[in-house]
Amino acid sequence: MEIRSAYEEDFSELLSFYNRMCNVLGEQDFLPEGDKGGFPSEAMIQESIAMKAQFVGIEDDKIVAAYIIDHKCDSAYDSVQWQVNVKKEEVMILHALRVLPEYTGRGYSKQLVRHAIQTSKETGQKAIRLDCIEGNDIPQKMYQSLGFQYIDSVRITYPDIGVPRNFLLYEILL
Repeated sequence: MEIRSAYEEDFSELLSFYNRMCNVLGEQDFLPEGDKGGFPSEAMIQESIAMKAQFVGIEDDKIVAAYIIDHKCDSAYDSVQWQVNVKKEEVMILHALRVLPEYTGRGYSKQLVRHAIQTSKETGQKAIRLDCIEGNDIPQKMYQSLGFQYIDSVRITYPDIGVPRNFLLYEILL
């Protein structure tokens, strides 16, 4: 899988990719209310592409994986004690890491996270932080296997989910 920054020309395919992944995730037990479309939003994808914060994994001439990494996070991140106390501009937040179901089991999620770590190191960042909804155990194990430390659990109401949920916060120092 080739990992690269997303281009403006990727927008339509990327939007379809994320919409499909919302449908897939909406079927999971940790989201009992069903389909949770709308994350990331069209605006977030467009902004992430423009800011060079949207990355895609390409195989078979199509987007099979993607993630966003930037400095934006929910205010709940401010309520916990992180491993390192640094400015928000020195910490990257990992969002919307997804791999198409037919491409799972190939280590693509780990490749994306390693890419995010390397990219963040190259830009002088001090840490990467992320949240993972309670019950979504597979990515939590993967993040920990790559060196992310569990920090705390917080309640967050993301617009696409619509109700407060417990999210586990993780951090890796760079």
